[in-house]
Amino acid sequence: MSSMRAEAGLDRPLHLIDGHNLALSQGTGIATYARGMAAALDGLGASHGIVGGADPGRSTRPGRVGGALRLVRRLALRGGIAWRGGLPLRQDTPDCPMPAGLPPGGASFTARDCFGLAHLGLRAGGGMLELLPEGRPPAVMHWTYPTALHLKGAPNLYSVLDLIPLLMPETVLMDIPLHRRLLGLIAARADHIVTISEWSRRDIIRELGVAEDRVTNTWLAVDPDPEALAMPPDRIAALLGRHGLSSQGYFLFFAAIEPRKNLRRLIEAHLASGVAAPLIVVGKKAWLWERELEALAGRENSPDGRVRLLGHLPRAELMALVRGARAACFPSLYEGFGLPALEAMALGTPVLTSTASCMPEVVADAAMCVDPLSVQAMAEALRALDQGAELRARLAAAGPGRAAFFSAAAYRERLGMLLGRLGLHPGAH
Repeated sequence: MSSMRAEAGLDRPLHLIDGHNLALSQGTGIATYARGMAAALDGLGASHGIVGGADPGRSTRPGRVGGALRLVRRLALRGGIAWRGGLPLRQDTPDCPMPAGLPPGGASFTARDCFGLAHLGLRAGGGMLELLPEGRPPAVMHWTYPTALHLKGAPNLYSVLDLIPLLMPETVLMDIPLHRRLLGLIAARADHIVTISEWSRRDIIRELGVAEDRVTNTWLAVDPDPEALAMPPDRIAALLGRHGLSSQGYFLFFAAIEPRKNLRRLIEAHLASGVAAPLIVVGKKAWLWERELEALAGRENSPDGRVRLLGHLPRAELMALVRGARAACFPSLYEGFGLPALEAMALGTPVLTSTASCMPEVVADAAMCVDPLSVQAMAEALRALDQGAELRARLAAAGPGRAAFFSAAAYRERLGMLLGRLGLHPGAH
């Protein structure tokens, strides 16, 4: 048995998962994806390890001086990388803290500042940064987002959840040519590419020129939030009361405020619809958010109180708002999967979403889909949901059944089938 596996106390195949998004303070959809992957791998009989990349000493000096010191440290590390042919990947001590929300029993690994160094090398015109595991390599390396890292000696599976930066560059703040080059490196070096909808799979095959048999859609794992399901009505009422809301008395949008989420048109549609129930917006202001709130003329609420911004809320409070909403609105212009829509459907909340990208294939006939570019179509849909008790009841009943297709158990089975097809299923070791 390898030293890497022995020190981790692993008698099962070790599958590593990158921990970049798991370490972010507010989390991301990719962090949710990584946690679901770790749980699925454990259920399949593998052990999971998380690859972190502690930086080379965060400088206490602000501004340009601190940035210059960080750059000097990284350049020094790059000198060692050139000499060794890669960056060492070492197992941490057992008492090293793991990211929250993961199954117990995982191991922690560190390749010093690997994410920052990989990005620096990419910007300098380089290729993939090779990680060099101590001892025998793990069974598989899972990268949950596009990164210029590659683990030597093991199959590398790269998750590319969408191609939004290439297909809708006006909605992101990103170096598009650099991202395109990164995706080209992944297309060339990946042992397999994993994605989360048939729409994204077709995009990847078409835009990156990847053979069909090298890209697999596993979907996501979306189970209803157990705490939200178990929340009693009086607790929901109390949490809604903090914001002056009552059950079924409002429409809800919950996502980051940025152009792709299409909040601008939703606000315009709501104000034009004549619907009295307010539109409640939950989410942080992200990139290019100003235009999305133009209809509010710089205010946090519309003058008549029919649109209200609550900002970022704790998870329990958000889930109470989802359960209490007349309907959840998610009219996105483009998604790789559309997690908020499925989260609401799993809780039995009616959903209004868009006909764009993967949304129709994900929600099927269990949600109301409209043209996201048509303010008039959205306004008509809001009126139909507001006035149609039978429509809301039908969607509320259909949502959990459709969401069950994306359950954690179903995701585990799909991931197991992929690994088996690649000869990497934990049961084969």
